[in-house]
Amino acid sequence: MRKYISILFAVALLVSCTSVKRDGFAVVIDPESYNQAKAEIDGYLSTVQNRGLHPILVIDRWGVPDSIRAELIRLYNAPVNPIEGCVFIGDIPVAKVRDAQFLTSAFKMDQGGRNAMADYCVSTDRFYDSFDLEWDFIQQDTARTEYFYYSLRNDCPQKLRPTIYSARIFPRTNARGDKYEKLRRYMQRVNEADANNNPIDNVLSFGGHGNVSDSWEARMDEKIEMYDQMPWMRRQQKGIMYIDFRHDDFIKERLTTQLQIPELDYAILHHHGSEEEQLLSGYPVTSSLPVDMDNARRYAHSQTRSYLKRGRTLAEAKNSIETYLRSPIPDEWVKEANKPDVIAADEAYSYAQDLHVAEFSNYHPQVRMVSLDACYNGSFHVDESIQEAYLFGEGNGTLIAVANTVNSIQDRWINRYLGMLGMGMRVGYVAVFNNTLENHVFGDPTFAFTPAANPGFDVNEAVKDHSPKFWKKQLDNPYPAVQVLACYMLGQKCDGDWNSLLLDKFKTSPYGMVRLAALLELGENRSDELVECIELGLNDGNEMTQRFAVLLAGDCGDKSLAETLVRLYCENTQPDRVRFDLTSTTLRSFDSASVVSAFEKVFPEYTCYNNPDSVGKVILRNLINGTTSMTSDFDEEVLSNKYTDKNRISNIRSMRNYPVHELVPVMLDYLSEPKEPAIQEAMWESLGWFELSYQAPLIAAKAKEIMDDERYEKAVRYQAQRAYNRLK
Repeated sequence: MRKYISILFAVALLVSCTSVKRDGFAVVIDPESYNQAKAEIDGYLSTVQNRGLHPILVIDRWGVPDSIRAELIRLYNAPVNPIEGCVFIGDIPVAKVRDAQFLTSAFKMDQGGRNAMADYCVSTDRFYDSFDLEWDFIQQDTARTEYFYYSLRNDCPQKLRPTIYSARIFPRTNARGDKYEKLRRYMQRVNEADANNNPIDNVLSFGGHGNVSDSWEARMDEKIEMYDQMPWMRRQQKGIMYIDFRHDDFIKERLTTQLQIPELDYAILHHHGSEEEQLLSGYPVTSSLPVDMDNARRYAHSQTRSYLKRGRTLAEAKNSIETYLRSPIPDEWVKEANKPDVIAADEAYSYAQDLHVAEFSNYHPQVRMVSLDACYNGSFHVDESIQEAYLFGEGNGTLIAVANTVNSIQDRWINRYLGMLGMGMRVGYVAVFNNTLENHVFGDPTFAFTPAANPGFDVNEAVKDHSPKFWKKQLDNPYPAVQVLACYMLGQKCDGDWNSLLLDKFKTSPYGMVRLAALLELGENRSDELVECIELGLNDGNEMTQRFAVLLAGDCGDKSLAETLVRLYCENTQPDRVRFDLTSTTLRSFDSASVVSAFEKVFPEYTCYNNPDSVGKVILRNLINGTTSMTSDFDEEVLSNKYTDKNRISNIRSMRNYPVHELVPVMLDYLSEPKEPAIQEAMWESLGWFELSYQAPLIAAKAKEIMDDERYEKAVRYQAQRAYNRLK
């Protein structure tokens, strides 16, 4: 073993001392994986050193997450070669966490009842790489002994700010081969990766069925953004390609063909997903009546089988299907649904629509880095997952996959730092900057593409520099991608109040991606600048900026935004996803009275309608349908005993997705005296989600008052303290 490697055991910890620069990198591996792939792992340590890092080999003799985490913290605070990141190779324990669902982008599941702990706890390596979070150990799983369960403490920071970057290299033994053979093959691929010049100059974007409301505008603006992220791509033809699920009835063949091209550097795949599937196609979009009839027939089969499994009758199934389709259907469609030949034909059709892990035995993706913008594709804790299939295929193959361990919201900016990757940023930083519990980098996090442009500084050193002076200067860097990173660094890493500067950047930047970055950083905290930025963003020309402004408007609930939201709805040119988020999410946070008042003031301005009276009635009805009924129904559905506690708690928890700001005083009044602990606990849990609400100061003040009041049950005080730490 070369002298620069430090092998750390449980009792003997040896660290080589060469400098005080933060250039350490921990390679955490289980003993058997190291024994099985020793030559390849030793070669990887050389590769890491050649990239300018100091590799530290950590042999996991503990098999316990707490011990590994403690060692990483020690290495981070080491006086020499403190680490900037780590990789977990092989059978490293899986931390599954609860009481932290607000740190995911979308995942919400009842923590208890009939749900198994393995299902409602999130598998996440943020346990290892986010040192300021604190956890209470619950138990080790008796069946899956690699699972360790933890609860996020309520008295630690409730924000996710990874201290170091991390990644997983976790092959599994399955139908596609032995895990140790996969590991050796992959590590050899990593060790050969730097032999060739490899800039990002060949990119693929894919839009799957049902993603961001199948919005063409979202995809159009994404391509514009990619050129802004990587201006060097404008010098060539076909540098950025797009495939849409609507191109073919079954898009799988076209997509997999493209992903097997060795020259493909980066692919962003927007679609729905599961642990073992990439859900790609929907029913064909067609003007053919026979095809439409076939689609409706298959839908009827599927719904009928679902109804029968729930103990419903064929008549009930048929009635429900006809209501949905707004058309009568033949009796035969429901009667034939459970025939074996019909089931087989439907299953074959469905299988052809999507990509399954079983198909990776014959499908060998060659794309260097793939971002799987989908739910559950990154479920490294199970034996079969999509990320594992991508990473451990044959050939030169994929080096990096970015994916999610649980469900993920569609409204996320996945390509936020694509331009920085193109300038040579190590891929490990992707999960640090796009921080959620579920988002992970799989593969070698020290890998970096050959820089295609020079931003004027060393990217991988700069991201460790939290100097406000440096990053303020980068707001004027000629590359918009650097300006995006500067917004993040000022907003989350540098001391000081940068709200005015970020708002000014939003007002003056010609780049939609820079305006979006400024908006999102302002959206990390409540401020007057945030409300002003949202107001401007609701009319922004960039689809994603406008979309996030709509969502943030619902989160903050400021009444001054009601008129702009109504005005936006009265226009008929907003992108599909913007309209969807406006009507299905944001308006639910506003009471109908304020929306009706705004409509009565705003609609007379629209003289362009041919039939304003009839159009106005439709718009008003749709607006009212989009607003919440919770304000008028709250007393009956929550505060009274008319409904079961289960239903009352369910109504309360709905406000985690749709904060009803008008109800805050009502809830705080109810919480003023101890009563009904289960209901009060649920209220405090939901109020913790009101981080950007204009009512947040009231919530935080009441939470601080109650969290130390021993008249309340411990569980109630616990949730009140968590809410306080989130909202203070």
